Amino acid sequence: MSYLMKPMSFVLVILLGHMLKRFGFFEKNEYKLLSKIMMNITLPCAVIHAFDGFERQGRMFWLVGIGLLFAFLPALLVYLGTRGMDARTRAFRMLNVSGYNVGCFSMPLIQAFFGSRGMVAACMFDTGNAVMMTGGLYAMTSTLLHTGGKEQESVGQIILKFLKSVPFDTYMVMILIAAAGIKIPQAVFELTRPAAQANAFIAMLMIGMMFEPTGDKQLLVETARLIVFRLMFASVTACVVYFLTPFDLLVRQVIAVICFAPLSGLSPVYTDRCHGDTAMSSFMNSVSIAVSLIVMVALSLYFVT
Repeated sequence: MSYLMKPMSFVLVILLGHMLKRFGFFEKNEYKLLSKIMMNITLPCAVIHAFDGFERQGRMFWLVGIGLLFAFLPALLVYLGTRGMDARTRAFRMLNVSGYNVGCFSMPLIQAFFGSRGMVAACMFDTGNAVMMTGGLYAMTSTLLHTGGKEQESVGQIILKFLKSVPFDTYMVMILIAAAGIKIPQAVFELTRPAAQANAFIAMLMIGMMFEPTGDKQLLVETARLIVFRLMFASVTACVVYFLTPFDLLVRQVIAVICFAPLSGLSPVYTDRCHGDTAMSSFMNSVSIAVSLIVMVALSLYFVT
């Protein structure tokens, strides 16, 4: 029963954020402030804190490549499977079936169920995933389908985006330190602990503030189609990781859970840049969060009990 308290607390904070917005305590776009706090303070601290007690294992660095591959493959499959459709539809589907919301959503859950070692595995996976989510997927989509127009970014601009992303920079610095075998002073972990522990609450509250229900039938059908595709892809990749990779059991469990993570919060942004339906993308993102919460919590409970 104690294990149920963790997911229930996440659900309650999400509901709290949504209800406070509905009753006017929060304005519609005030989640952006929480997003800035999380992306620039609490999430980087959570990443740093995840490396407390990290022991270098060369095999773990393969998770970076797995994260990149799993974020890339759905977009490629959609691109190959939607030939004959108009470019806007193809772009929307490519941008809204690929990648994972690891930092804002999955890490608090992984932190709660699997502890610091699970967080390190999640960080490794998310580093590869972040290459696609912070610009790679948009560059791939707009280049292949020519939907970016004047907004299309150069390689230099995409690289600059990577460097401006504090969580991505934190991932890279911590991984380089870990790869070099440099021991981080315990004081660093103690100083980052309060912000790291606040990350889960801020992330869940922000998700609740972002959720937007709708009743449009066409939107619901398209959302259901893409969510089912994501679940099928997640099921296959989770099985591949869990049964066919040589990682330790806990690492395989963590990555299997992350395979069911929701869409990246950047999907609506890049949908807009490719002149797609941003309202549909935002709604799909919210539904993806709800579905992923149920599946990830259920799978995590199965693994830890």
